[in-house]
Amino acid sequence: MSNHGRARIALLILFASVAFTARAEELRPAMERANAEFLEAFNRPNPAGFAALYTPDAVLLFGGLPPKTGPEAITQFWESQIKAGVRDHTYEILDAWVDGKYAFQLAKAGVQVVTPTGEKMPSSGYTVRIFERQSDGAWKVKIHMFNRQGGPQMSGVK
Repeated sequence: MSNHGRARIALLILFASVAFTARAEELRPAMERANAEFLEAFNRPNPAGFAALYTPDAVLLFGGLPPKTGPEAITQFWESQIKAGVRDHTYEILDAWVDGKYAFQLAKAGVQVVTPTGEKMPSSGYTVRIFERQSDGAWKVKIHMFNRQGGPQMSGVK
């Protein structure tokens, strides 16, 4: 291979790495916005706000329970958690990456479970969400998985 050919390959590698880094840097704010929208719906609470965050074929897998499919079923699930006393939801992004029209987010999630007597018990775990880029550029959740790590069982889980 000629020096000219090697130089072209080196430039292609450089441009590809710069483009990948730029996409990764652009992803973090999008994932923070997605989290803020979810937390707004959960913590306000505004259960009607959940449906717009999920794709029509979205699936929620929550700690060994049967899957919830579609925005309506997922909204009903989150509403049941809120009614059962689950409050103060948080997310801390641990990692996020993009591959084409899909973005992947790994986050630590936490809530407070408020008992009927008013006692607050923390519960936390990890969530993986796979987002699908929509034609308007927005990211919607296609698959949402949560695994609880110790702590109290969240009441009202159905």
